[in-house]
Amino acid sequence: MKAGFVALIGVPNVGKSTLLNALLKFQLSIVSPSPQTTRHKLLGILNGKDYQICFQDTPGWLDRAADKLQDVLIKATRSAVKQDADLLIVLVEPSTPTPETLAQIGKLAAAGKPLILAVNKCDLVRDKERREKTAAAYRKVLPPSDTHFISALKKIGIKELLDAIVARLPESPAYYGDDWLSDRWERFFVTELIRQTVFGQYRDEIPHACAVAIENYKEKQGRPDEIEAILYVEKSTQKGVVLGKKGLAIKKLRERSQTAIENFLGRKVRLEIWVKVRRNWRRDKRALKELGYTV
Repeated sequence: MKAGFVALIGVPNVGKSTLLNALLKFQLSIVSPSPQTTRHKLLGILNGKDYQICFQDTPGWLDRAADKLQDVLIKATRSAVKQDADLLIVLVEPSTPTPETLAQIGKLAAAGKPLILAVNKCDLVRDKERREKTAAAYRKVLPPSDTHFISALKKIGIKELLDAIVARLPESPAYYGDDWLSDRWERFFVTELIRQTVFGQYRDEIPHACAVAIENYKEKQGRPDEIEAILYVEKSTQKGVVLGKKGLAIKKLRERSQTAIENFLGRKVRLEIWVKVRRNWRRDKRALKELGYTV
């Protein structure tokens, strides 16, 4: 039996969450075209015949924080690299990296962990020479044991990458039961699905200024689950945008979120969402702790 923790690492919006979902063949992690969608270190568990892989989806790899929330996200990513992981999957894009990006990613070499370089979004770049040139630039600052060219979105090269991961797992008994998909509770995924809907419906700063908390969650036999959620924003003007004219925007958000939650849970729910202003919550250490942003 082989088992281990595998951290997915890369700069914001490189496709880590999409890759996790592709490897699991299940949408566990929320995705959006916007950078910095992932705010938590999320464990996704893949069980095979003689292996268990504990994937860790991580927030985007940043060098410096713009606020206390980003500071928490940086610490979560560093924790996954330095403390948790047996193997790192370093995800990069197929474009020529800047010196700043190379310096940023090159810091992963100091972790002293075995790593695989995965050049993602290769469906967007057909030129193999260009892709190889990109990989060569990253290989100069990293010591990868292997390089893979993949498309997490199109599921190209995923099997070969998975085989390489399994080959590098340490011998170990499984860490979790073979029916586990994650170590998170349903409440967590409900908040994430609401956030994903926010990212899909609103633009500009609104999604990044929003946080979701579950106020009440009741499971009722033979009846829909009752869920009450609070959507926090930082300014009164943002609350107005979220609500929309005559409350039409928040109604649409509730309906779309409810459908996403029902599809995920496989059962009916009745969702209510309230919008509240919590000023500058991203810069408030106490607010971050209350909203579950801790390392």
